[in-house]
Amino acid sequence: MQWLGPEIASKFEGSRWPVLLSVCPNLDRMQSREDALHAAGYHVASASTLTAAKEMSQLCKFDIVLLDHECASEEDATNIQERHVSVLLEPGTTERQLLAHLSQLLQVASASAAVQ
Repeated sequence: MQWLGPEIASKFEGSRWPVLLSVCPNLDRMQSREDALHAAGYHVASASTLTAAKEMSQLCKFDIVLLDHECASEEDATNIQERHVSVLLEPGTTERQLLAHLSQLLQVASASAAVQ
């Protein structure tokens, strides 16, 4: 895991790849997701709490927020979902399923942008 300071945030924001914020209180699951997303070429910042995610979103513009199912019932999750494109990860979601879902989401976004 890497601290998301202003110099790193600006590097990610200039990328053609979407910048993802993964929020998961389970550190093993969070690290596994981060590793899979990095291996697929995504830029990922991770937070173990919604408070940390909120603070990080003030440093960097995230294209997609990945919310672990353990965070879904918290009030701050609604705030994040209202401000960002977000994906709620159901219990048992594998890294392969996550990558497939992200690919579909990005294809839809790309097709929508091409129409506009």
